[in-house]
Amino acid sequence: MSETPPTRRTPGVRLRGLAALAIAALALSLTACGTNGRTMEEPKPGATAPERKNAGSTIPANANAAVDSTSSPQIRSTAFTLATSAWKTGQSIPKPFTCDGVNTSPPFTISGVPAGTTELVFVVSNQNDLNQTLWLLAGIGPATVSIPQGGVPTGAIQITNSSGTPRWSGPCPTSGANGYEFALYALASPSGLTTSSTLADVNAAIAKSTAASVISGTYSR
Repeated sequence: MSETPPTRRTPGVRLRGLAALAIAALALSLTACGTNGRTMEEPKPGATAPERKNAGSTIPANANAAVDSTSSPQIRSTAFTLATSAWKTGQSIPKPFTCDGVNTSPPFTISGVPAGTTELVFVVSNQNDLNQTLWLLAGIGPATVSIPQGGVPTGAIQITNSSGTPRWSGPCPTSGANGYEFALYALASPSGLTTSSTLADVNAAIAKSTAASVISGTYSR
């Protein structure tokens, strides 16, 4: 019995086999592309997109943190202030406002009167002698913005001071330097003070003040 010789593959069969392998490899490659991160997948239920980083934008991350233009600029609080252009607080009071000069009252400006104020009371006293008052003014309206030099605000009254006169009596120390206090008081209710009120009445009224502004000055003889 003779042996059957081995079957030889022709070149055409070999080429068809290589083509089939190439097609299979291409199919596997396309399948892999669906999971390589380049193809968007359907989001899972409840999933949220990751936060995108800000690339140099000046817009705040939280829009609610932005300043509301309707409230800008911010409302600034004001301080109750008494001031004078005649001298710097704590320094020497010029001679024209003293007994050695024309003895006229200095000019003052008022600002930042607290809301709810119904009356202002002004007390000028000698800090070296607390019983000595130079000027007592009451009935000053809350809308008053200045006390004129040598005058009083409209509607205000002058109460008799320690020199026995209802007017300004400038600094007049016996000797040496004395310190003087100029205090403006804001009252939430009328003081009830009159031209015949006493210093005790004035002290009782200012004890009920809601705010005060004080400046000082000195004078030497």
